[in-house]
This record gives sequence, C-alpha cells and structure tokens, in this order.
Amino acid sequence: MAVKFSQFTTGATLADIDYFVGYKGTDNIQIAKSLLSGTTYTIDVPAATTNINLAGSDATNDAITLTQGANMTLTRVSANEISFAATVPASDTYDLNATADGSNVDLNLTSGSGTDNSVVQFTAGTGITLTRTGAQEITFASAAGTTVVKDQFTGNNSTTAFTLSTTPSSADNINIYISGVYQNSLDSGGVANYSVAGTTLTFVTAPPTTAANGIEVVITQ
Repeated sequence: MAVKFSQFTTGATLADIDYFVGYKGTDNIQIAKSLLSGTTYTIDVPAATTNINLAGSDATNDAITLTQGANMTLTRVSANEISFAATVPASDTYDLNATADGSNVDLNLTSGSGTDNSVVQFTAGTGITLTRTGAQEITFASAAGTTVVKDQFTGNNSTTAFTLSTTPSSADNINIYISGVYQNSLDSGGVANYSVAGTTLTFVTAPPTTAANGIEVVITQ
C-alpha cells in the first residue's frame, strides 16, 4: 500500500493562503479559498442616520429606515443604539363664553391659540326667548301661553255696541253665542255680522232681547 505525504506551509492570516488541501479517496484536492470563506454580515446604525443597516463583506447592503411620527423623536445614540422619545405637544387654554347672535345665543369654546375654536348655537323656538345675561349665562324664557276671556251681556233688541273687558287682536279672535247659539262672523252674502274696534264690539243688527247675560263673547288671545 502506497503512502502519500504532503507538505504544508502555515499562513499567518487568511490572506496568506491561496488554497486549502483536502482528500477524496487517496487523492489530494486543492480547494480555492473563495469556496470556503463565504460572506459575513454586520448590523449597525450609520452615523447621522436612524437607519438599521445590514452590511455584507461582499459589498452588499440593506437598510431599514425608521421614520419618526407625530410627537415622536428618533436619535442615533451610537453605532448600535437608537433612542425613541415621545414629545409632549404644547398645552392650550380654553375659555367658555356666550355671545348674542340676533334672537339666538352662541356658546363659544375659544382656545388661547385661536386655532381650535368651537361654537354651539342655541336657537329660539316658538314661544321661547333666549337672552345672554352674562359672559357665562344664558336665560331661557317661555312666552305667555293662550289666554281666554269671557264677557257676558244682555240683549234688548236695540243695543248694537258693547264694551269688552279686553282688546281682541282682531274680530277673528272672538266667538259669540246668543242664547247659547253660535253666531257666524259672516252672513250668507259674506258680509260681516259684527266688527271690533279697540274694546268696542259692534253688531250690524242689534241682538234680540235675551235673558240676563244671554250674550256671551269668548275672546282668545
């Protein structure tokens, strides 16, 4: 059986070695250094950036860019460290006040910076009155409701004018009953049966003789 001897020279560094020697069966095989060295990678944070960098020994390079959002600050502390810090936005002050707006009242939320204001408007509805009574005060008042006044007279078949206890807004605001019978405001020809001027109610034709208080006038205001 033949014995093969090989002589090797030791290299101080990898750069000093051109080939490695291996065996296949009984044969010596030269292996190129490039087949064994491979590619190495390092991770770092490049100066003046907030990127995470993956650099290969073969000059390949990949980077992840970290982008700071609202109220966030990113800082490169070192080649292996990035600092994440939250920033607190500047505080604002607010004032709540009321202002007159015609028959309405506005409730204002005013910011000190003047950039974040809001307004809620109170609108006066039917029978409601809104009044700004102070910078922080609004008065809601209800208008008076419907009033009904009833006057009674006695017919004598000659008197046409009667004095009411209140002034109706118009002849349409009164209802008249004579001896319990409702009286139409217009006759069959569309002519008024009575008129109102101030507190005076005047019939075109004198009401007939009635029992005491037989004429009833209901005034709605």
